[in-house]
Amino acid sequence: MDKQQTMNLFSPSGYAMPFEADENTPIEVARKHGRYTNERTGEEGFFHGMDFRVRRGTWLKALATGIVSGISSDTQKGFSLIVNYPNYADGKRSSYDVTYSHISEAVCNFGKNVKAGDNIARCDGLLHIEVRFNGEETDPLEFLTMIRDNLIVNSQTDMSGANPEIATLDFDVHTPYDAQQGEIDQLMMRYFGSYMTDLLKGNYHVPGNTERDLRDVIAEGARGGAYYEHTPSMLNPLGLGQRSFSIIERVQTILITDFLNYLALMHRVFLSSMSEIEKKKLLTGL
Repeated sequence: MDKQQTMNLFSPSGYAMPFEADENTPIEVARKHGRYTNERTGEEGFFHGMDFRVRRGTWLKALATGIVSGISSDTQKGFSLIVNYPNYADGKRSSYDVTYSHISEAVCNFGKNVKAGDNIARCDGLLHIEVRFNGEETDPLEFLTMIRDNLIVNSQTDMSGANPEIATLDFDVHTPYDAQQGEIDQLMMRYFGSYMTDLLKGNYHVPGNTERDLRDVIAEGARGGAYYEHTPSMLNPLGLGQRSFSIIERVQTILITDFLNYLALMHRVFLSSMSEIEKKKLLTGL
């Protein structure tokens, strides 16, 4: 299992965001992680971590199953608390260390075991978070996005009776079938179950050229760095981002084409917009 795969944190107790916010109170990011230029002096620098403005006294939460691994204080960041979140997916060989700074009080002692959603400290109005993965600095926004995605998958799984497939990524990608997408969605609702069943039972065989095209596109994406643009999560296990859009579009086109091929061969069902020549081509493979 490589580093990029193990960055998707698995937590037995689930996941939680770092603090609770009122629905009517927008989350205010005071400063982002990364390079910056001082507007007054023009000097460049690098900001380690991420700052949030929250109400004084806001409870800070454990993000996942972990252990309080450090408590410290300094003149710049004030009172800080560190929680180590091991990844249970790889036997705890990898882990995240999350530092919460500018806290007014900690309610967890050193060595305390915590689970997702536990109160661990109170904030003094400005929350500074730093994240390290196996000791290497990581953008907190990437980490918190991963936590949020895993939280979405877990909550939707619970709501849907252990069906995690209702949580999906919403990418703005397009295929040659965009104009017929509504009709295709209806056909999938009716026939997708039988499509998968016939694939598994061997009643329908994916054409060799379709398998080859799919492998080629996926391999091309790996060579071109289309994957792991972001920290992987349950919702986005390959860390897909804008770099992968063209790959996603081509994969979707291949999969939709194969589904239409299945409908023609196994059910004699065609898109209403297809001409007789297109129908014949599907039936004969010519």
